[in-house]
Amino acid sequence: MKKALKVIAPLLGAASVMAACGSSSSTASSPTSTAAAASSGSNGSSSNYGLKLNADGTPDLKGVTLHLGISGGNPVPGDTTNYILAQMLKKWGATVSYTIGGGPSMQLAVVSGQLDDADGQFSSSLDAGLQIIAPAMTHVDDVLVSSKYTSVSQLKGATVATSSNLDPGNYLGGVLSKAQGWGSNGLKMTFTGADSSTVDQLISGHLTSAFVAAEDLVTLKAHGTFNVLQTAAQISPDYADSFNAALPSWVKTHQSDVLAIDLAWWAAAKVFDTDTAAWDSYAEQYTNNAATPAAVTLQRQALEQFNPWPNTPADASTILSDQVIQTNYAANLAAGQMKGAGLNRSASSMADLGPWQLSAKIAAKYPSIY
Repeated sequence: MKKALKVIAPLLGAASVMAACGSSSSTASSPTSTAAAASSGSNGSSSNYGLKLNADGTPDLKGVTLHLGISGGNPVPGDTTNYILAQMLKKWGATVSYTIGGGPSMQLAVVSGQLDDADGQFSSSLDAGLQIIAPAMTHVDDVLVSSKYTSVSQLKGATVATSSNLDPGNYLGGVLSKAQGWGSNGLKMTFTGADSSTVDQLISGHLTSAFVAAEDLVTLKAHGTFNVLQTAAQISPDYADSFNAALPSWVKTHQSDVLAIDLAWWAAAKVFDTDTAAWDSYAEQYTNNAATPAAVTLQRQALEQFNPWPNTPADASTILSDQVIQTNYAANLAAGQMKGAGLNRSASSMADLGPWQLSAKIAAKYPSIY
C-alpha cells in the first residue's frame, strides 16, 4: 500500500466518501457477551474487552459510532480492503463515517479528534503520537520490475528508480543490495518524483528498472514486457509501510472498539481471499467507478499474486507483532522518515497488540466469518 507520496493533499482537506453519522466520538460496546468467550487471560481478554458477540461470532455493534480514515489520496482499487473493513463494521450495526485524505492529514485528524482511527504510513502515525492497533496490507505491495533484466543477480551496479528517497522502494533497494552482498551502494537509486512518472519513464524506455506498486503492472504490461524480479514480500516480509492507528488515550478507553476493528480486518481480508466478485464490487464503490470493472479485475489479479491480505489466524504473529513493529520502526528510522515524536517512542508505546491477538483467536473459532 504505497500511500505516502501518491497524493499530497492540503492538511485536513480530506473529502468524506460517506456521510458522517452520529457523534464525534465512539461509544463503547455493551459489556454483555451472548457468545462464549473466545479466550481467557489477562487484560480483559476473558470477556472480549466488553465486546458483545452474537451467537454466530459476529460483533454486536449497535450503538457504536466510529469515524475512520485512510491516507490513500485518490481512491484506487488497491486500498479497497480497508474500505471493506468499514463496511463490515456497518454490517455489524455500527454507525461509520469513512474519510479519505492525502499525506499525514488523516493522522492529524485523529490527533484533533475528528477521527477515531486512520490507516496510513507508519512514520506519520508514530510522529503524530498514535498507537498501532491493526494492520493495513501485511506488506508493501511494491514490485521490482525491469524491461532489461530477468533476474536480480544481473542488477549489480544498475540504476533502479522509485518515486523519492522516502518511498518504500528506496528502503527495499538497500535491503536487496545488502542481501545480495553488494553493500549499500550495489544499486544506484534514482528518484522520479511520483509513481506515475516512474511508470511513464519505464514505458518510454527512459528507465529500465524500478520499484512500482503491484497495480501498476496492469499499465506496464499493456505497453511492453516487464519482468517481475522480486516482490517487497520477498525482499523484506515484515515491511508493511502502513497500519491502522489511534490515539493511545482512545485505545485505552475503547478496547472493545479496537477489537471490533481487528475483527473487521479479518473479515475484509477473507473477502479478498475468497470472494473475488464481492471484492471487485466493493472496489468499484470505493473508487466511485473511476476504474472500469475490467480494470478493477486486472488490478485485483495483480495484487493476488503477492498475498497482500493473508487471513489465516495462525499467521497473526507474522501479520502484526512486536517483531513486525520493530522491523518497520528500524526501516523508517534508517530511511529518515521519522521526523518528530516517533524518534523518541518506546517500544511499548508503538502498538497495543492485546485486542489483535484476541481477534486471531476469535477468527480461528469462527472460520466461516473470518
